[in-house]
Amino acid sequence: MNESDVMKYNQIALGVHAPIYIHYADRILENTDISTGKCLDAGCGGGYLGLALSEITDLEFVFLDKSPEMLRCASENIRARGISDRACTILGEVQKIPLEETSIDLVISRGSVPFWDNLPEAFREIRRVLKPCGRAYLGGGLGPPELRDILQEQARRINPGWRGGAHNIPQRDNSEYREALQAAGIDRFTIIRSDEGMWIEFGKG
Repeated sequence: MNESDVMKYNQIALGVHAPIYIHYADRILENTDISTGKCLDAGCGGGYLGLALSEITDLEFVFLDKSPEMLRCASENIRARGISDRACTILGEVQKIPLEETSIDLVISRGSVPFWDNLPEAFREIRRVLKPCGRAYLGGGLGPPELRDILQEQARRINPGWRGGAHNIPQRDNSEYREALQAAGIDRFTIIRSDEGMWIEFGKG
Protein backbone atom coordinates (compact mmCIF):
# COMPACT_ATOMS: atom_id res chain seq x y z
CA MET A 1 0.00 0.00 0.00
CA ASN A 2 1.12 3.55 -0.65
CA GLU A 3 0.77 6.20 2.03
CA SER A 4 -2.60 7.39 0.71
CA ASP A 5 -4.03 3.87 0.67
CA VAL A 6 -2.75 3.23 4.20
CA MET A 7 -4.47 6.38 5.44
CA LYS A 8 -7.78 5.41 3.80
CA TYR A 9 -7.57 1.87 5.15
CA ASN A 10 -6.70 3.16 8.61
CA GLN A 11 -9.64 5.56 8.60
CA ILE A 12 -12.09 2.78 7.79
CA ALA A 13 -10.53 0.26 10.20
CA LEU A 14 -10.62 2.69 13.13
CA GLY A 15 -14.02 4.07 12.23
CA VAL A 16 -16.61 2.07 10.33
CA HIS A 17 -14.96 -1.31 10.92
CA ALA A 18 -14.16 -0.79 14.61
CA PRO A 19 -17.13 -3.00 15.68
CA ILE A 20 -15.55 -5.95 13.84
CA TYR A 21 -12.42 -5.79 15.96
CA ILE A 22 -14.44 -5.25 19.13
CA HIS A 23 -16.49 -8.35 18.26
CA TYR A 24 -13.42 -10.55 17.81
CA ALA A 25 -11.60 -9.10 20.82
CA ASP A 26 -14.58 -10.07 22.97
CA ARG A 27 -14.54 -13.56 21.47
CA ILE A 28 -10.80 -14.02 22.02
CA LEU A 29 -11.08 -13.03 25.67
CA GLU A 30 -14.09 -15.30 26.16
CA ASN A 31 -12.42 -18.30 24.49
CA THR A 32 -8.91 -17.96 25.93
CA ASP A 33 -9.59 -16.27 29.28
CA ILE A 34 -6.21 -14.53 29.00
CA SER A 35 -6.37 -10.94 30.21
CA THR A 36 -2.87 -10.37 31.65
CA GLY A 37 0.66 -11.06 30.48
CA LYS A 38 2.03 -10.39 27.00
CA CYS A 39 0.15 -10.57 23.69
CA LEU A 40 1.66 -10.75 20.20
CA ASP A 41 -0.46 -9.35 17.36
CA ALA A 42 1.14 -11.15 14.40
CA GLY A 43 0.78 -9.53 10.99
CA CYS A 44 -0.83 -6.68 12.86
CA GLY A 45 -1.28 -4.14 10.07
CA GLY A 46 -2.39 -1.00 11.86
CA GLY A 47 -2.78 -2.94 15.11
CA TYR A 48 -6.57 -2.92 15.12
CA LEU A 49 -7.27 -6.26 16.81
CA GLY A 50 -4.66 -5.69 19.51
CA LEU A 51 -5.97 -2.17 20.09
CA ALA A 52 -9.50 -3.51 20.58
CA LEU A 53 -8.22 -6.18 22.97
CA SER A 54 -6.28 -3.56 24.93
CA GLU A 55 -9.58 -1.90 25.85
CA ILE A 56 -10.86 -4.96 27.72
CA THR A 57 -7.66 -6.48 29.16
CA ASP A 58 -4.50 -5.53 31.05
CA LEU A 59 -2.26 -7.24 28.49
CA GLU A 60 1.01 -5.81 27.23
CA PHE A 61 1.29 -5.88 23.44
CA VAL A 62 3.89 -6.57 20.78
CA PHE A 63 2.71 -5.56 17.31
CA LEU A 64 4.59 -7.45 14.58
CA ASP A 65 4.41 -6.75 10.85
CA LYS A 66 6.73 -7.00 7.85
CA SER A 67 5.52 -3.69 6.41
CA PRO A 68 7.28 -0.55 7.71
CA GLU A 69 4.35 1.55 6.48
CA MET A 70 1.79 -0.43 8.45
CA LEU A 71 4.02 -0.45 11.54
CA ARG A 72 4.28 3.34 11.39
CA CYS A 73 0.49 3.40 11.21
CA ALA A 74 0.28 1.02 14.17
CA SER A 75 2.67 3.21 16.18
CA GLU A 76 0.50 6.26 15.56
CA ASN A 77 -2.62 4.32 16.57
CA ILE A 78 -0.91 3.12 19.76
CA ARG A 79 -0.03 6.67 20.71
CA ALA A 80 -3.52 7.92 19.89
CA ARG A 81 -5.07 5.14 22.02
CA GLY A 82 -2.81 6.08 24.94
CA ILE A 83 -1.23 2.65 25.45
CA SER A 84 2.40 3.46 24.60
CA ASP A 85 3.39 2.35 28.11
CA ARG A 86 2.30 -1.22 27.39
CA ALA A 87 2.81 -1.65 23.65
CA CYS A 88 5.67 -1.76 21.16
CA THR A 89 6.10 -2.51 17.45
CA ILE A 90 8.58 -4.90 15.86
CA LEU A 91 9.47 -5.25 12.17
CA GLY A 92 9.60 -8.89 11.17
CA GLU A 93 7.90 -11.90 9.62
CA VAL A 94 5.82 -14.49 11.37
CA GLN A 95 8.06 -17.23 9.95
CA LYS A 96 10.96 -15.82 11.99
CA ILE A 97 9.54 -13.99 15.00
CA PRO A 98 12.25 -11.88 16.67
CA LEU A 99 11.18 -12.81 20.20
CA GLU A 100 12.51 -15.21 22.78
CA GLU A 101 11.13 -18.70 23.26
CA THR A 102 8.23 -19.02 25.75
CA SER A 103 7.87 -15.24 26.08
CA ILE A 104 4.24 -14.74 24.98
CA ASP A 105 0.96 -15.59 26.71
CA LEU A 106 -1.36 -14.96 23.76
CA VAL A 107 -0.83 -14.73 20.00
CA ILE A 108 -3.59 -13.16 17.92
CA SER A 109 -3.98 -12.32 14.25
CA ARG A 110 -6.87 -11.22 12.08
CA GLY A 111 -6.74 -11.04 8.29
CA SER A 112 -3.08 -11.91 7.90
CA VAL A 113 -3.07 -15.71 8.10
CA PRO A 114 -4.31 -16.45 4.54
CA PHE A 115 -1.38 -14.45 3.15
CA TRP A 116 1.34 -16.25 5.13
CA ASP A 117 3.93 -18.18 3.15
CA ASN A 118 5.31 -21.41 4.60
CA LEU A 119 2.45 -22.03 7.00
CA PRO A 120 4.20 -24.84 8.94
CA GLU A 121 7.11 -22.54 9.78
CA ALA A 122 4.74 -19.74 10.80
CA PHE A 123 2.79 -22.03 13.12
CA ARG A 124 6.02 -23.52 14.47
CA GLU A 125 7.32 -20.05 15.33
CA ILE A 126 4.09 -19.09 17.05
CA ARG A 127 4.24 -22.26 19.14
CA ARG A 128 7.89 -21.53 19.96
CA VAL A 129 7.21 -18.08 21.45
CA LEU A 130 4.16 -19.22 23.42
CA LYS A 131 4.51 -19.90 27.11
CA PRO A 132 3.63 -23.46 28.26
CA CYS A 133 0.00 -22.52 28.93
CA GLY A 134 -0.21 -19.88 26.19
CA ARG A 135 -2.84 -19.77 23.47
CA ALA A 136 -2.99 -18.73 19.84
CA TYR A 137 -6.14 -17.37 18.20
CA LEU A 138 -5.60 -16.74 14.49
CA GLY A 139 -7.79 -16.20 11.47
CA GLY A 140 -10.01 -13.70 9.80
CA GLY A 141 -13.53 -12.56 9.17
CA LEU A 142 -15.81 -9.55 8.99
CA GLY A 143 -18.05 -10.42 11.90
CA PRO A 144 -21.63 -11.74 11.83
CA PRO A 145 -23.32 -11.37 8.41
CA GLU A 146 -25.78 -8.75 9.61
CA LEU A 147 -22.95 -6.59 10.96
CA ARG A 148 -20.71 -7.23 7.96
CA ASP A 149 -23.24 -6.05 5.38
CA ILE A 150 -23.99 -2.81 7.23
CA LEU A 151 -20.34 -1.96 7.78
CA GLN A 152 -19.27 -2.75 4.22
CA GLU A 153 -21.92 -0.40 2.84
CA GLN A 154 -20.81 2.34 5.23
CA ALA A 155 -17.18 1.82 4.15
CA ARG A 156 -18.15 2.21 0.49
CA ARG A 157 -19.91 5.48 1.27
CA ILE A 158 -16.72 6.85 2.83
CA ASN A 159 -14.45 5.45 0.14
CA PRO A 160 -16.27 4.58 -3.15
CA GLY A 161 -13.23 2.57 -4.23
CA TRP A 162 -13.38 0.35 -1.15
CA ARG A 163 -13.16 -3.31 -2.05
CA GLY A 164 -12.72 -4.94 1.32
CA GLY A 165 -14.00 -8.47 1.62
CA ALA A 166 -13.20 -12.09 0.87
CA HIS A 167 -12.80 -11.58 -2.89
CA ASN A 168 -9.17 -10.46 -2.55
CA ILE A 169 -8.13 -12.95 0.15
CA PRO A 170 -6.28 -16.17 -0.83
CA GLN A 171 -8.53 -19.15 -0.23
CA ARG A 172 -7.17 -22.08 1.76
CA ASP A 173 -9.31 -24.98 2.92
CA ASN A 174 -9.30 -26.64 6.33
CA SER A 175 -7.14 -29.53 5.15
CA GLU A 176 -4.29 -27.17 4.20
CA TYR A 177 -4.34 -25.54 7.62
CA ARG A 178 -4.65 -28.93 9.32
CA GLU A 179 -1.65 -30.34 7.47
CA ALA A 180 0.42 -27.23 8.21
CA LEU A 181 -0.41 -27.37 11.92
CA GLN A 182 0.49 -31.04 12.13
CA ALA A 183 3.72 -30.43 10.19
CA ALA A 184 4.56 -27.80 12.82
CA GLY A 185 4.16 -30.41 15.57
CA ILE A 186 0.80 -29.06 16.74
CA ASP A 187 -1.59 -31.96 17.23
CA ARG A 188 -4.26 -30.35 19.40
CA PHE A 189 -6.03 -27.50 17.63
CA THR A 190 -9.46 -26.27 16.58
CA ILE A 191 -10.38 -24.90 13.15
CA ILE A 192 -13.71 -23.09 13.01
CA ARG A 193 -15.14 -21.97 9.68
CA SER A 194 -18.53 -20.24 9.56
CA ASP A 195 -20.33 -17.21 8.10
CA GLU A 196 -18.10 -15.11 10.37
CA GLY A 197 -14.88 -16.34 8.82
CA MET A 198 -12.17 -18.86 9.68
CA TRP A 199 -10.37 -19.11 13.02
CA ILE A 200 -7.67 -21.43 14.35
CA GLU A 201 -7.03 -21.93 18.05
CA PHE A 202 -4.23 -23.94 19.65
CA GLY A 203 -2.04 -23.92 22.73
CA LYS A 204 1.45 -24.85 23.84
CA GLY A 205 0.41 -27.35 26.47
